[in-house]
Parts: sequence; structure tokens; C-alpha cells
Amino acid sequence: MSTRRSTSSGQNAPSDGQGLERQLRLARARNHTLQLRLRAVADNLGHGLSLYDRHGHLVVCNQQFLDIYRLPPELGKAGTSFRRILEARVRNNTHVGTDGPGYVEGRVAAVREHRPMGGIHRLNSGQVISMTHQPMADGGWVSTHRDVTELFNMQAELTHLAYHDPLTGLPNRTLFYQRIAHAFDSLGETGGFAVLCLDLDGFKPINDLHGHATGDALLRQFASRLTRALGAGDTAARMGGDEFAILHGGDEESALDLAHRLAEICQQPFDFDGEVVSIAVGIGIAHAPVDGADTDALLHSADLALYSAKRGGRGGIRAYAPDLDSEAADRRRLEAELRRAIENGEFELYYQPILDLRGGSFAGFEALIRWEHPERGRVSPAEFIPVAEESGLIVMIGEWALREAFAEAARWPAELRVAVNVSTIQLRRGNLVATVMNALAQSGLAPCRAEIEITESVFLEQSEQSLEALRQLRALGVRIALDDFGTGFSALSYLLAFPFDKLKIDGSFVRALETSDGAATIVSAVADIGSRLGMSTTAEGIETPEQLRAVHAAGYAEAQGYLISRPLTRKSIRAMLHAHYDTMPEAPVSEREAS
Repeated sequence: MSTRRSTSSGQNAPSDGQGLERQLRLARARNHTLQLRLRAVADNLGHGLSLYDRHGHLVVCNQQFLDIYRLPPELGKAGTSFRRILEARVRNNTHVGTDGPGYVEGRVAAVREHRPMGGIHRLNSGQVISMTHQPMADGGWVSTHRDVTELFNMQAELTHLAYHDPLTGLPNRTLFYQRIAHAFDSLGETGGFAVLCLDLDGFKPINDLHGHATGDALLRQFASRLTRALGAGDTAARMGGDEFAILHGGDEESALDLAHRLAEICQQPFDFDGEVVSIAVGIGIAHAPVDGADTDALLHSADLALYSAKRGGRGGIRAYAPDLDSEAADRRRLEAELRRAIENGEFELYYQPILDLRGGSFAGFEALIRWEHPERGRVSPAEFIPVAEESGLIVMIGEWALREAFAEAARWPAELRVAVNVSTIQLRRGNLVATVMNALAQSGLAPCRAEIEITESVFLEQSEQSLEALRQLRALGVRIALDDFGTGFSALSYLLAFPFDKLKIDGSFVRALETSDGAATIVSAVADIGSRLGMSTTAEGIETPEQLRAVHAAGYAEAQGYLISRPLTRKSIRAMLHAHYDTMPEAPVSEREAS
């Protein structure tokens, strides 16, 4: 029995050792296979991965981890210390917010204390890496490293677009408001700041005449000039269209100096492939905190100052003053009264005779709007016409004036014309051609007896649209006169832009005849220009016999002014015509065939 057991035991011993060895080999093979699979999984992840044990030694990392930080292959071997890897990472890549060895010591300390170490880091390669670090139960940790450069840049671009104007690259209204709010929060440190509101004069006709591409290029060039003129702490913003604003960290005198510099840089022409254009800039200034205790109040004050500057003419500069608030309130009240006047029919047309200097008789009459206010009495056109234009009410008032004037002129003898002033707002906002056609049809007045007077501001406001409307009116047979000639910007160029039927020299030149030798030269030159271009000429503002003789001698065809006659009511005009003509038609049906 004992012999068999011994034999049996001796025969089984080698077999058990071989089995254990096989099991170990199989386990190693399975572990190796598992490692290969884990390595394959890690290398195929979309981000970098590194695993460390509790002693801070690398257990495993993938190729993406080495590639992100440009680490050599030997640092990816198991057992490499975290400190060595981190030192190589800092050496190869400049992280935003890092500080050399101190950064490394901080990172090592953070690992040991298991503090969160994630975040966004920008490398010197331009890559942006999102890191996460997760501690494990045995004291080790696993880190992920994701390249979020594209997402980060996209978010940065979206953020930039949300706060900047895409055309000029300047801050937009939203960012500008935030900067002002921050400036108010810092008032105790800075002692005050200024806001300048800017509006380009003459931009619209350039945009219409030369196209939107040129208009956009002009805005970009202006923004570039604007930026170069600012101080280090200033902010320029595009508020929309051709409106800009500046946040200036200076006092009233400094802000005014800046405004004059900006006006000066605008005076230099803008060149677009040989096409030279000129603009001016209106500027309103308000200073915090005296002109406004918060953002809205301060910008409101700057807007009021800009509005006042623009009313004073092209390229005006105005600082806010408290009386501008009362002026704005007066304009709002006057606008409300104008609306009531339209509803109640408080307007009346007066007619100023135009003398034919060659025949000695009347050539026609200019229709002038008068407003008899029920409480204030006669309101000057110089007071209410600008408000009517700014509010757009001039469109309705102008339509009424055309109907009224044409209907009255249809009662006059056939050789007399009627002239009606038309605002640039009527050309821009109203359908002037249709309005004139309807007024002619309703009155039965022949188109050749109707004369539309415009000023040179038409060309500054919206030239191409205005010119097209004038062309259509002239094609109907309506006469077009250029009023107040000589007072506008680049006046002579307008004579090339449109074949006017008449030039009316501004009365200021006529009044200067007796005091300035140069005035006589100008008056004669305008008459000569009109004659050579086939345009009739009218001298306005005749108040003395000497002025009348001078314009007659200069060759003017017509004259009007207080010496000849003040504007007369409809009743007075009818009485005068009855006295000069044997018969007058009461209400002719149509004069088109006769014309």
C-alpha cells in the first residue's frame, strides 16, 4: 500500500508543476493580450490619456498624450515619474498662466494633495487643451487631455462677433454700453470721462451714387482713421449705419481737442481706386457725471449735442449744455402742434410775385407756406420747417402745398407760373412724382406752368434717388429750379449733375452788392453761367432800386424781393390779377391741350 502511494505521488509531482507553469503562462498571455487590447483602446481614443500609480509613476499613456505635448517615446514607458513628464511638458509647451519650475512644484503638490487640476490651457503651438484629473481609490489618478482648439476658436469668434461690428471690427453698441458702465463704476478713480457721438455728413449720397461696396470701404477707412486718432484708454464703437461713438478718458477740454482732431482727419479726402470722395463728421460731446449720471442719460446728452451740431451745418461740433434739454422739449411740443395744425387746416399759402426783367411784367409767383398759430400767432417758417422736416411731417405739408398751389395757379392767366419749394425729405420719404402728377390732374394745371424748387442739400442727402425723381418730373414737362444757388457744398458740380431750368442766386450775394466788390463779380458770373448753360436766372432778395438795377445789368431774367412785392395772400393775388387782366377764368378744367 505504501509503495503504491509513493509511486503514485512521485508520478504526479511533475504533472502538477507543469500545470502551474501552464497556468502562469496562460495568465501572462491573457494579461499581455489584455494590455494589448487596452493599449489599442487607448491609442484609438479621441483624446490623450495618462494613468499614474499612487507613487506618481506612469502606468500607461496613449500616443495622443505624447503627441499633444510633443514628448519623446521613452517618456511613455511605464514607471516614468510624473515629475519628469511634467517638466518635459512645461519645457516643450508654454502654458497660459504657468511660471516655470514653480508651476511644476505646484502641479506635483496638487497631485499629492489630490486637488482638482483640470482646466483650459493654451500651448505655444497654438493648441488649446482641456485637461481633467480624476483620483483613484489606490492613490493613483487618471488624466485626460482633449484638443479643443477648434471649439475654443469658434467660441472666441462667436464672442467677438457678439461684441464687435463685423464690417469695421470696432466694438458694437453692446460692448460700448458695457465699457461705459465700467467707466461709471470707476468714477472714483478716474474723476470723469467723456462720450462723443459722431455722425457722418455726406455718407448717404456717396453710398447711393458709388454703391454699397464703396460705402462699406469708406466706413472701414473712417474706422481706421478713428482708431489711430484715439488715446490708449479710449474706445471707439460703431453704433450702426454711419453712426459712431467714442469713450474718452479725459476732461471737457481734452474731449473737445479730440473732436477737432477727428473733424480734421475727416477733411482729408478718401480715395477708392482713383475715385476721391469727401465727407464731414458731426460730433456731440457729453461729460460724466455732470451731463449724465448713468449710461442712458449720458448718451442722451451726447445725442442732443450731436443733433444741435448737425443743425448748425456740416461738420459741426457741440458740447452738451442744459439748454439743449429745453430746446428738445420745445421741438417735441412744436411737433405736436404741427400735427394738430395739419388736422385743423391752420396752414395758408402766400404768393410772392416774380418779376420778368425783360418784359416788365410778372412771370409768376412763388408759393410760400405760412402758419397762423391759434395761440401764438404767426410762426416763422424758419422755426417750424426744420421741425417738420426732422419729424417727416413735411411730406404731408408738402403734398397739401402742391395741391393748393396748383389749384390756385389754374385760376391765373395761362402765361403765369407757380413755383413750389420741395424739401429733400419729400424726395427721400414721399412719392414726389406721383404727388405732383395727382396735383396736376386734380387742378388741370399744365405741367409747363408748374415749377419745383429744390436746394443744393438734395445732393448731399440722397443724390441718385433724388436725381431720378427730378428726371421723371422734367420728363412730364415740369420745370426744375435750383434755389439758394451758391451757398452749398461744391455748388458748380450740381450743374453738371442735372440740367436745371432755372438758377436762383441766394439773396445774400444780392445784399452784399453794395458793400463788397467781390459780390458783383459773383452775381455777374452766375448770370453768365446760367446763360451759357441755357438756364434762366432769378435774383432773390431784391430790397433796393440799386440792387434791382445791378441784377438787371448783370443779365438776370427775373427778380423777386420786398422791393417788388412782399408775399401776398390768395385774396390779394386775385385782386391784383383782376386789376391787371380784363378777364380771369374762375376754374379752368384743363390747360393741357393749350400747352
